[in-house]
Amino acid sequence: MSENPPTPPGRPEDPYGQEPERPTPPQQPYQPPQQPYQPPQEPYQQQAGGQQPPGQQPFYANAASSAAGVARDDTKGLLGSLFDFSFNNYVTPKIVKIVYVIVTILIAIWWVIAFIASFVTLFSDQWYIGLLGILFSWIVALVYLAIWRIGLEVFQAVVNISEKVNHYARRDGIA
Repeated sequence: MSENPPTPPGRPEDPYGQEPERPTPPQQPYQPPQQPYQPPQEPYQQQAGGQQPPGQQPFYANAASSAAGVARDDTKGLLGSLFDFSFNNYVTPKIVKIVYVIVTILIAIWWVIAFIASFVTLFSDQWYIGLLGILFSWIVALVYLAIWRIGLEVFQAVVNISEKVNHYARRDGIA
């Protein structure tokens, strides 16, 4: 027979023979709040049909107009921006698409030439080089295209940040 008697249900006991600690009751009983909860007031009251009273705008209207003001001001064209010696207009947003199209065309031409050269090499003594060129030249072309894309996106992001900072500086009267 076992030396330890079974534990009665509903009473957990410590295996080391100590009494479990009982939680202490709170010192003060719960008191309901003095005033009932009232939701915050709207900055404007909507009229029937979901329209606002004349002359009032929603609270987010200023933020939207401020964000719309950050949009790029394309007053000068590509040549005007190229010969802007005061550097008030950035040429990068206008030229990045053209550069990417040119790079894509050049990489595609390189890939076609590499593929043809690999196919011709297949029928020579170094056929394995031709086979590797046929199998993997498209991967090399995609890697170069991705590198160019990432680089152009970095330039574009830097210009976008600069435009926004300049806009906010002009808005706040700093510049």
